[in-house]
Amino acid sequence: MEQKTKRGRFPGVGWLSAHLSRKMLLALVALAVLSWAVMCGCFLAYLGRYAGNTYYQVLSGAQEDARQAATFLEGCDGDFRALERYLSERDLYGMVRGSGEELLYARMPEESQAGLVAASAVQVELTGGRRVELLLWVRAMQRNELSRSLQREALIGLAAFNVCVFLVVAVIMYLVLVAPIVRLRKTMRCYSEKGERPERSERQDEVGKLQNAFADLAGVLECKEKAEHQLIASISHDIKTPLTSVLGYSERLHSADLPPEKQRQYLDRVYEKALRIKSVVDEFDDYLDVGLRDTAPMRLMTAEELCRRLREEYEDELSDAGVTFQVDCQCPQEQVICNWEHMRRFLGNLIGNSFQHAETGHLELRLQCRKEEEELVLRFQDNGRGVAPALLQQIFEPLYTSDPGRKVSGLGLSICKSIIRAHGGSISAENVPAGGLLIRASLPCVKV
Repeated sequence: MEQKTKRGRFPGVGWLSAHLSRKMLLALVALAVLSWAVMCGCFLAYLGRYAGNTYYQVLSGAQEDARQAATFLEGCDGDFRALERYLSERDLYGMVRGSGEELLYARMPEESQAGLVAASAVQVELTGGRRVELLLWVRAMQRNELSRSLQREALIGLAAFNVCVFLVVAVIMYLVLVAPIVRLRKTMRCYSEKGERPERSERQDEVGKLQNAFADLAGVLECKEKAEHQLIASISHDIKTPLTSVLGYSERLHSADLPPEKQRQYLDRVYEKALRIKSVVDEFDDYLDVGLRDTAPMRLMTAEELCRRLREEYEDELSDAGVTFQVDCQCPQEQVICNWEHMRRFLGNLIGNSFQHAETGHLELRLQCRKEEEELVLRFQDNGRGVAPALLQQIFEPLYTSDPGRKVSGLGLSICKSIIRAHGGSISAENVPAGGLLIRASLPCVKV
């Protein structure tokens, strides 16, 4: 609830944080806008300033040429022939006007004045106080030279612009993608080397989901590790107790001079404890054997055939034991894909669990098969004392048993859960109001 409230303060943040691709798309759009702004605001302005500086440089050079030409004209005291040679040597053009605006000298190109840059007029004072005005032109920069100059400056500007764009892209990629992956790698390394539990991420994109998946995986591995430790401890306890008795009776048989009746009694007890050890080992074998659908042969079976075979498998044995066993199939034509040996073991474990924990004078068992939505539901019910409501979820855990003496290993219902899950279904337990425990297992139906 707190996270939802926090996201609600900023509309659109949830959409942005949900996928890494959306962040990258937004980053690319922002980068394109930034590039356009830099291009217009900086690069084009840079080229404009360079062109203006070039033009003003030409004008400054023309003004300097005009001052030098005026100095030369003063030095030669108005000798226009000398001025002609001076301008011709420097590829300059100009004219000299008198005080009355009369034209005293002119050197102009044969073509029009296009391509010339005018300089400011310069006043020249000759001998005798005579004053004239010198107006000078210089040739503008050639097109090829100007083009090469602009290309060179554009290349420098584009190189600097690309470096800036590259740095921005590198920073964005590092912040959005590389840094989270580096942190996730450090988290994985800390977990593998030091056993530090990874924390869940608040990010909603792929990197956050990957870290949360890793955190969930670490939690699952820890749970499995605890379950393995519990499994080893339970195996040790369930086998050690009868094995200790076997060793004790065997030692007495070897060391003591016992009468035949006592020897027979000890041998019977040794055989009984050996059978107990065998039953524990067999039950663990069953636990490890189920749950792998790919390795178990599956075939199509109707609900009618499944119920019939289950009834034939256990009906006579339960009848001889004085147990009432009813099978009710309400959807005979529905089909499921299942493994018969596993389903037989599933019902056998449920029956064995009822035998051990029902604690009733006359045991009554009922198996009902019906269809609910797109699932085939098997409802197994006894008339025993049921299970405490707080323990209904624990009875399917491996090695859980309510027997304080651990005469049973506590794997029966866990095997049932593994079988149903291997068939793609689910299983649950609930107490019947009239008394007894109801096990509900659902299997996916095959659509015809």
